[in-house]
Parts: sequence; structure tokens; C-alpha cells
Amino acid sequence: MGKIRKVLAAVLVFTMILALCACGKASTNSNSANGAASANGSAKETTNGKAADGAAAETTKTDGVSGSFSLFHFFEKEGAGTSIAFWSAADKYQKANAGVSIDYQFTDSDNYEEKLTTLMAGNELPDVFLTKGDMLGTLADAGLIDPLDKYLKEDVEWAANYVDGAFSDCTYNDTEWGIPFQMQANCIGVYNEEIFKECGISAWPETWDELLSACAKIKAAGYTPIAMGNKDQWLAESAVFNTYAYKYVDNTWFDSLKNNKGAKFTDDKFVAALTGFKAIADAGYLNSDVNSINQDEMYSLYYNKKAAMFFNGAWSIGTVIANAPAEVLSNTHLGLMPAVTGQSGTKFDTAAGAGWNYVIKAGLKGDNLKAALAFLKQVTTGEYADEALLNGFFSAAKSSGKVDESQMKPLFAEYVKLEADMNFLPIFDCQLPAEVGSGVLYADTQQLIAGTLKPKDMAADCQSAMEANYK
Repeated sequence: MGKIRKVLAAVLVFTMILALCACGKASTNSNSANGAASANGSAKETTNGKAADGAAAETTKTDGVSGSFSLFHFFEKEGAGTSIAFWSAADKYQKANAGVSIDYQFTDSDNYEEKLTTLMAGNELPDVFLTKGDMLGTLADAGLIDPLDKYLKEDVEWAANYVDGAFSDCTYNDTEWGIPFQMQANCIGVYNEEIFKECGISAWPETWDELLSACAKIKAAGYTPIAMGNKDQWLAESAVFNTYAYKYVDNTWFDSLKNNKGAKFTDDKFVAALTGFKAIADAGYLNSDVNSINQDEMYSLYYNKKAAMFFNGAWSIGTVIANAPAEVLSNTHLGLMPAVTGQSGTKFDTAAGAGWNYVIKAGLKGDNLKAALAFLKQVTTGEYADEALLNGFFSAAKSSGKVDESQMKPLFAEYVKLEADMNFLPIFDCQLPAEVGSGVLYADTQQLIAGTLKPKDMAADCQSAMEANYK
């Protein structure tokens, strides 16, 4: 498939995908847009957003720049998590740079990717916009965005503010095209301890067999064991299955798959992962309307104590803190996805990454480019990093080290401790070609849990999509 055909095919895929990836939720009810830590990045190095040597990040400064640019984003003015940190940094930038005019173009997260696809097709892209990692290849190959690594090399102070591995989801063909703003796990278990105890479960399961046993007890007690809202297709694959798959496969396998070095979706261990994941749906451990409700409706099942637990990205922590009834919140705790007995992966292996990043449209120059770069520095580093921690998420930048756990919400502080031991691994739908990650993987996972597609057939579909992309 030639370059132009690839671009057109990707646009077609995005047109069909109306929802954002797990990493893509940044609405009032959501805490982050694809958040986690990077592939190959050390969790201990990124805990609290600090550098491994404890060096504090400097407060971002600008020099009274002037110019103008347009910005397409999904940060709501009255939102939570990333939205709060973004607008705080943006407001400070505007006060310090009165000569800069920014045309803020907002679309809510549920419709953002659809609108972005429309802008791409109509050649109406704004000067600065957010995009998911799997779209970088399409945008770069079409000459629609400019690489940003050269500006980071020129501004050593700016580049030094990011945690190790922050640019894993912002890189295409060994070039950094985007600027990350967050780093969080794409999967965390959220459960109601009161319901667990009622059902005779004393603690969060350590193994997958223990989880299945707990689900059986919870179901027998009349609760939905695991709530899931996969109407928009991304949640089941990106926020749940991706991490479950890492109980069977590892980073070496994924790198080989991504780079066409021998690994295939049809490998026995990946098919085994699909088979194991399908089993929780076959056993009736998910809500029966899993493919008919969205993320927010999934939360409602949990808030109303109809479901005992759910798996979702770390952005859900801020959502629960902001929206769960007090009784539910006081009984809510977190756990890592359990390991599968007999498989190589551990409970610490978690899909994670920056996911989304800021990019600059090709052709932005002069004062306008300078103003845009200064803005991106302000809304991703410096005080933004501390603001992020106080609002329940990890930024992609190092914090000042002045934020302690006593200033954090208890549930987020619980997450901080869990994240310190996580082994961060690549997010499939942020690093694989869009036709595969946000296309076939999303759609087929929905069919898999619905019982209309067999694991081997899904694996074959995904492999066919990968091989078509290689051509």
C-alpha cells in the first residue's frame, strides 16, 4: 500500500471510530486523556513525576512573546484532572504574554477524534492540536505536521523537564513529532471493599484464578462482578485487554510485532490471551449490556453498587473521587490486574504511556511558531506538573518535589504507591498503526466479548491488518 493509500485508509478508519481510546477521556467526568507511564520507562523514576536523582523541575518561564495561533483541544473549562491543570497553566501563559492571541477551539472528548478526522479530510487543521500516538505516522507521512525534536534539542532546559520515556507515544520513525502532557497506567482495578467483604472476599486477588473465584462469589450474591462500558469500543481493548495480554506476552514480543521482526498476532500465546479474556464474558462476569453502554454508564453501575469492581485507566481515579457517592468512595480501593498462573507476566506488567500529545501543523513559522512553542512548554512542564499531582494524575514532566501525599486525595495517594511498582509496557492502540490498533483490535475485541468472533479468527484478522500495513 503506497503512502497516499495509507493516509486515505487511515482517515477512513478514523471516520468509523467515533470514540477516543482509553487514554482519550478528558471530560468533566474523566480525569485524564490516555494516561500512564512509558514503555521501557522505570516506574520508580517517574513516581510523583520526579527525576531519578530527585532534581526539581524549574518553573516554566516565557519572555513576553507575541504572535497568534489556533489550538484544537478537549479540555473543558469546568473539567477535572488534566482540564484543571491545563487551564491553570494556559491562564498563566496568557497573563505573561498579553501579546499572544490564541484561538481556542474546543470539542468534547467523546467527539474529538471524529472532528479531528473531519478537519484532516477538509485540510482545515488548526495550528496546534492533540492527537493519539497511532495517528502520528499518518500525519507525518502526509506532511501535515512538523517534527518537534529539533526545538527540544535547542531548548535543553525544556527537554530536561520530562520524565524518562515520556516521548515513547510521541515518536514515529525515530523522530519526536509531539509533546506529551501526561503519564499514567492504562489499567487499574477499582473495587468496593464493602461488597467484597459481604461476598466473603477478604482482599484484592493476587492471581487470575483468585479473581475468577471472587467473581463467582460476587455473581452468586446478585452483583455484577466486573462493570464494563464498551459501546465506544476502546475501553475493553485499550484499558483492559491490553494489560491482560501482557500476562502472556512481553515487550520483546510487542516490539517484534510492531517492527515486523517475526512475532505475530496468531502466535499461540496471544491467542491464549484472547481465549482467557473471552472466558470472563462467557462466564457472565461482565454486565450483559457491556457493548451497549459507555464509560460513564459503567461508572454508574459502580456508583449505584450494582457492580463490585471495574478495570479502567488511571484517569478513572479522579472521576471516582469527583463523582462517587461518599459511601462508595470511602469503600473504594485499587488493585493491579492479577497474574495468570502458568504465564510469564506478573501483576506489575501494565500497559501505560503518554498516549496523547500536542503537535504543530506544518508551516507555522516566525512569532506564531515561537508563541506556540512557549505555550506548549507552559502547559506541559513546570508548575503544571505539581498542579497535575494535586488533581489526581501524573504529568509527563518532573514535579518540583514539593507535593507530598498529605496534599493528595487518599485514593490517588493509594494509586501513587501502586504505580511505583508497575512495569510500564506499550499501549497497543497508541503504537501500532491506526488501522490495527484503533481499527481491527477495537472492533474485534467488541465482537470477541459478544461471542460472535472466535479468538483464532480475531488473531487472524489482526495479523492480516498488520501485514497489509507492512506493504
